Amino acid sequence: MMVFIYAVLIFLVLRFSVTLFNFLSNPKLGYYGKHFTDKVSIIVLTGPLGTDTKQLLDSIEQQDYAAVEVLVQDNESEDELAAQADGRYLLFLNAATTVHHGLINSLIYRTKVFNLAVLGLLPTLKPSGFLEHCVYPLNYFILLNLLPLRLIRLSNLPSFAAGNTDCLFFDAVVYKAHRWHRQLGKAARSGTDIIKLVKQQQQKAEVLLGNKFVYSNPGVNDTGGLATHLLANFGNSGFVTLIYLALVIAGPVFVLVNFDPTLAALPVGLIFLSRIMIAFLTAQKPVFNVLLHPLQMLLLFVLLLKGIWMRMLGSIKRKK
Repeated sequence: MMVFIYAVLIFLVLRFSVTLFNFLSNPKLGYYGKHFTDKVSIIVLTGPLGTDTKQLLDSIEQQDYAAVEVLVQDNESEDELAAQADGRYLLFLNAATTVHHGLINSLIYRTKVFNLAVLGLLPTLKPSGFLEHCVYPLNYFILLNLLPLRLIRLSNLPSFAAGNTDCLFFDAVVYKAHRWHRQLGKAARSGTDIIKLVKQQQQKAEVLLGNKFVYSNPGVNDTGGLATHLLANFGNSGFVTLIYLALVIAGPVFVLVNFDPTLAALPVGLIFLSRIMIAFLTAQKPVFNVLLHPLQMLLLFVLLLKGIWMRMLGSIKRKK
């Protein structure tokens, strides 16, 4: 019993340390005040259901960058569409996103300065209802608790990888030489997979928070897709995910019930401070997220178990 309690507390301290590092290093895309004229091909991915792109296209039209071409396609054919683009840079955007002034100039500047093959942005989320407030913060809670984002660029290790496909900015010459979407195929096309593959091939990658440049409102209708996305944070490993659930959700509950009330203030305080820091980093409401933490952890538990179950069923069907 005490061994498990110590494991929970040690893991909690480690997660808090990672969150503190992210908070202090502030891994957000900044506004650099530089202006460029390189042509950028913006590839809008609508998804298999043909997501409405009007809001995104309107926001692109209002961008303070003139040298762009816009190509719209479903995300089953990113590689083919990229082959048609003739821009110096490729910007892949999910149809659920919107962009704001300064994005393209800032992306180009950062890519040039650090000689990046790919720069991924994690959009600022815009929840519009109670359920979205409960669900949206979960992925960033996991990510900013477990991975120091700055290490994605600073370390050559492919294990330091994260991201999604909402906003990916490529050097077009490097992208067309490697054709990463084609290499991955349709089975594995998460942002994390792409960033990991780029680093495996000795190219430079970086992932930052979108700050005020990119926003997303993907909706919560597809709980299966959300569960799959959350599971990707653990390399799609059911075993690793179950250990995480035991230490992060079951563990603190066990500690609060069986531990000295005075000492239990430690995990409560660390969880409280972690949620506050993550909320500020991702432009969420700090107090609201602290109050919703128990419900969010319950939803996280259910969604990750659903993701594991869906992956097991998928494996069984493939074997048949």
